[in-house]
Amino acid sequence: METYNTLFSIHELLDAFSNSSDSAVGPDDIRYQMLKHLPSEVLNALLGIMNEIWLTGNFSSSLLQSYVVPIPKPGKDTTKPTNYRPIAPTSCVCKIMECMVNNRLMWYLERNNIITPAQSGFRKGRRTADACMLGIFCQRGFCSEATCYCYFL
Repeated sequence: METYNTLFSIHELLDAFSNSSDSAVGPDDIRYQMLKHLPSEVLNALLGIMNEIWLTGNFSSSLLQSYVVPIPKPGKDTTKPTNYRPIAPTSCVCKIMECMVNNRLMWYLERNNIITPAQSGFRKGRRTADACMLGIFCQRGFCSEATCYCYFL
């Protein structure tokens, strides 16, 4: 079995908790602060449920539920529907599991050099601005008739 398919550890669960911040709660009304203060027995039970979901791919449809909340754009006319942006809060339990899966996937992709070094966005320690700076350097090289390499964002 590939390392990315193994069961999640309590360390991965706690790491996902530590990287979470209080945000809008989903329809289950479970908050991050509630999850962060669970006793170890309950954390282990939650981890067991998440591992069962990971192994089988079967999970409660309630984890997929959300509701759309229209948020007015600052300084815009609130009588126009186009001046709202929708958010759809989902379950914090679901978001924690998504974080665990994402962390593991990124670890695997980075460890095996599957992501090109030119990829900057959505990576730890890198910013999209890094790629923009690279573009500026390429443009300067092109204008001075130096060798210029193409890149894609």
